Amino acid sequence: MTNSWSLFKALSWPRFKQMNLLVGVEIIAVLVTSLWTAIKGNFSGATLFYNLSAWMILPLAVGFILLAVANEKTFRSGTFQLLPVSDWKMYTINLVASLANIIYVWLLQVVLMAITIGIGWQDLMGGLTTTSILFSQFSASGVTKFVLGTLLVLVLVTLLIWSTIATCHFITNAAKGFLPKFRQQFVNVIITVVVIYVAFRLASLLMNMISYLSSQLVNQGQVDSLWVGSLIMLIVILVEGAINVFMQHKWVEPTLN
Repeated sequence: MTNSWSLFKALSWPRFKQMNLLVGVEIIAVLVTSLWTAIKGNFSGATLFYNLSAWMILPLAVGFILLAVANEKTFRSGTFQLLPVSDWKMYTINLVASLANIIYVWLLQVVLMAITIGIGWQDLMGGLTTTSILFSQFSASGVTKFVLGTLLVLVLVTLLIWSTIATCHFITNAAKGFLPKFRQQFVNVIITVVVIYVAFRLASLLMNMISYLSSQLVNQGQVDSLWVGSLIMLIVILVEGAINVFMQHKWVEPTLN
């Protein structure tokens, strides 16, 4: 059987380079816009922080989409389907490889944010002081639960969106073997609408859960229902995974690379 770590590296490396390219473009964009601000005479220590806040959507959103595309390509790749590896193993490592890369992008944003805050500390001190006073009212355990809870929700929602996209994609491909062409087009339209609806619902779920975590942090409340919601998402991810692996094995034709 194919070694899991070797497979993980093979899947991760191209995605890792893509993510670094995106972050590199982000850094260049921040520097260029900051230089333009300096030319106009409006540069301050906080400029880099504000420009980073504006540009960070580039690697976060585009990176998420690129990794979703990479997932789908791998699921249908003829090369990877020929490897001596179980369907479940292949499916799981593929998602983990993308998850590791999106977490890498998140961590880079935290590092860049910390650097720009350090550079603009004097100009940002007023707002940061207010924020620090606000957070000083909370216990360390409360803040820790908030950070870990937010990370857990981000990871689960990310995996849920990717697995749902895969499910819809597999259903579309499976339908081609059972339906005439004109009905295939109809099914594709329906599935596209469903994917868009599900994407909006999951985005709403993410915002609601983070909002809930914030309110619980402010009120020093419990987050028990967060774990219930997380468990439900995990169950859905596993069920979708089983469906995806079954359809991939039975009905999805590999594509030539």
